[in-house]
Parts: sequence; C-alpha cells; structure tokens
Amino acid sequence: MIRRQIVTVTLNPAVDWVLEAPNFKVGSHIRARRIGWYPAGNGINVSRVLATLGTRSVATGFIGRGELTLFEEYLERVGLGRVVMQLLIVRGRTRDNMTFTDPINDTETHVRDEGFKVSPDDVRRIISKVGMLARDDSVVVFGGSTPPGVTVGDFRSMLHRCQDQGALTVVDTSERILEALRGEPIWMAKLNASELHTLSQMPTETEEQVIEAARAVSRTGGGQVKVVVATRGADGAVLIAPGVERVAKVAVHPGLICNTVGCGDSLLAGLIHAWSVSHDWERALAMGVATATANAISRTPGAIDTNDVSEYLGSIIMRTL
Repeated sequence: MIRRQIVTVTLNPAVDWVLEAPNFKVGSHIRARRIGWYPAGNGINVSRVLATLGTRSVATGFIGRGELTLFEEYLERVGLGRVVMQLLIVRGRTRDNMTFTDPINDTETHVRDEGFKVSPDDVRRIISKVGMLARDDSVVVFGGSTPPGVTVGDFRSMLHRCQDQGALTVVDTSERILEALRGEPIWMAKLNASELHTLSQMPTETEEQVIEAARAVSRTGGGQVKVVVATRGADGAVLIAPGVERVAKVAVHPGLICNTVGCGDSLLAGLIHAWSVSHDWERALAMGVATATANAISRTPGAIDTNDVSEYLGSIIMRTL
C-alpha cells in the first residue's frame, strides 16, 4: 500500500487572534481577553494537525516577508519537525483574522481580513511550485480563500498541474471558487452546508437533505467529485465515497465545547491522516470526527491533545446509509 506524500497549499494565510469577550455587542466598548494568537490558514492548520497526529507534510503557499520567521518557528515548534516549510514570500503583510467568543451568550463572531495582493509573477511561481510538488504518490490539499491577484483560472491551473502529474486533489475553499470549479474532476471536497448548497443547488438544512446533496455532487450521483465530506458542526459529518456512505458524530455535552475555530481543518487532517495509512474510509471518517471534537473542546485555540482524539475515537456513533 502506498504511503502518500501530503502537500498543503495555503494561498491566503493569516495570523489568527481569538479573543474572549463576554456579552459581545457590536458598536460598544468591550473588554476582551486574548486566549489564542497563532499562525494559521486552512492548509497551515491541516499541516499542524497532521503533525500532531504523526503524519509528515509539505506546507506551501504564500507568506508576507515580515511573517515568514513567525510561521517557520511556530510550525517547527508545534509540528515536531514533521512539517517541511516551502512558503513563497510576497510583498505585503500577512492578514490578521479575529474571532470573538462570547461565553455568556454562547456565540462566536469572525472578522476576516482580505489579505495581501499578489502579482502575476507570484502566481506563476506558485503554479510552478505546486506542479513540482505534485506526484503520482501525492495528496495535494488546497485550503482556504484566495488573495487578491489569484483568479479562478489560476486555481484551475494548479488543479490541472496536479491531475496531470497523477496527484490526488483535495479542495476546501471559498464558495466563489467552488462555484467556478463546478464540473472540474476533483478527488475530494470538504464542504459545509452552505458550500454544499452552492455546488448542488439543493437544500442542505436537514441530515437527509445533506446526504442527498452530497450524493448529487459525488461521481456516483453524476457529479465530478469522487469523495464528498459534508460537515454538520456538532452533528458530525457525512462521507460519500465509491462504495461507502457513512454518517458519523460524537455525542459531546455542549458545556465542554470551548471553540469551533479550526474544527473543519482538524476534521480534514484527521481523515487524511487515517486514510493515508489504511485506505479505509470508515476508519478515516471516525478519525476525522474524533480529531474535530478534540479541537472543539481544547481550551487552547490551535492545539489538540492526542489523548482526547483517542478518547473520542472510542465514542464514535457511525451509521451506514
């Protein structure tokens, strides 16, 4: 069995700030406590969690010159030497993202910066870089939004480079890009309810609706995505793959949930980690849901405890469709 090389691509990284602000209210002066501050971006998060679980990866994408050392030192420390950094420096400052958690009203408010603008030369460099890293034994994960200067055509060019080299492509990106990619052959797509609605043009409010929409997007339902992972927050996730249809979740007391920032990235990392070792989709889905749950209960944003992952792995509620 091939142990595949994992490559993560983060075109629009960020420094994530997580602030606890009781009784958060727009338009007022608020006293907040910083509970998290760390280099992030969907692909970066996936590499970090993969490393925590014991899987090596190569992390590429863009980074502002002033933040390169911050990202390198952070991933070297938390990645335990399992993340190979190959980020490309661009002009401009890496964006800051803000999350305000309100423990009184049990809400989260997310403020997302647009990000630096990249040049046509930067785009050519990243397309070439992705093409060099993509091999027939690679899984290439495209995570997060695109910065100004990267077009849908550029994104499609990177996908085609990967596919031409025989690499498996995973897409977890913005609805704008997903909608433009409709019809493109993709190995795996991780979609929340809103993104699944965008691709399927079907309702996605109930579990039954999510299942039918995921089937429609998958190749088994006439779509172009081989594996669909539809996330449903506290209700777990739906997996539609060739010959495999499963729903999985972990029953967790709501009082244990500390934050949901990064849970989708943790789910994807856990799934890829387990699948790359076993090629067993049921095992992969269980690991993904357990890892996302460990993320949700962590009091330290951006960190998971493998002991929590193991505990929740033994508490998976899985159903065959």
